[in-house]
Amino acid sequence: MGSFVSALVSIIGVLLKHTVDRQVESRLEAESQRTKVLQWEAEQRLKLEAAIRALQLFSTSSGSPSPAIQRNGALFTLASLGQHELTLTLAADMLPKGELDAETASSLAGQALERGEETIQAQAIMLLNDNASRLITERGCALPECLKNWDGRLSQYVREWAPAVLGKVMASRPRLEWAVAYPYIANDIIAALAIAWVKESDQRLKNDTGAILHSIIKVFPHISKIYHPLMLIDLSQIRPEVATITPHTSFVVDVVDLLDEWANSS
Repeated sequence: MGSFVSALVSIIGVLLKHTVDRQVESRLEAESQRTKVLQWEAEQRLKLEAAIRALQLFSTSSGSPSPAIQRNGALFTLASLGQHELTLTLAADMLPKGELDAETASSLAGQALERGEETIQAQAIMLLNDNASRLITERGCALPECLKNWDGRLSQYVREWAPAVLGKVMASRPRLEWAVAYPYIANDIIAALAIAWVKESDQRLKNDTGAILHSIIKVFPHISKIYHPLMLIDLSQIRPEVATITPHTSFVVDVVDLLDEWANSS
């Protein structure tokens, strides 16, 4: 009888200890979660305060517009805080007005394409699409590195529109000017389209990309190979494969028509 009671007491003791331990663990977990929430809220407050200070940099104390370098710094600050939607909205307003240079706009769009979720990526590619002709600079054109190197993390929406952006940029400068003054930048655009065409798994997007690529490379028959860091692009093999492709997506049809006019211009 005594051994039974001892065993029962031992079992009850184990159960009580287990219960107490679970309660302690639950309390510690709840406190940990509460600490994480408080830290997150504090971080958000700091980001909001920093964003407000950044927005104040867009004008001087008298209310007049601030210098361009100050506005650019404010935009990069907002982007670094993860405020991509606000940054892109401001850039879309400033770029057509000449209040933002193409290099800065391209860099901000590139950050959003690389770091933003799909909706932010969509906003970034449309900023570039709507201002393709404004991306032309004295040095050629300003394009995000993730497009020139065709980053595989780009969303499907971006992969759909990016070839059109590249085509519009090419059509924004006379073809002979590309060939004579900016051959390396023309090669960047051709290479990006070629990599996109090779890597694309979606047949509709591959088809549309190939149609845009064909409309451009037929203007540069002398280019046979491009030595890109990601791969050797052999246009002598690609040319016959894209020669008979016709686009299906409506806005790509428009871009191909635009490139055909560009190709036939003097």
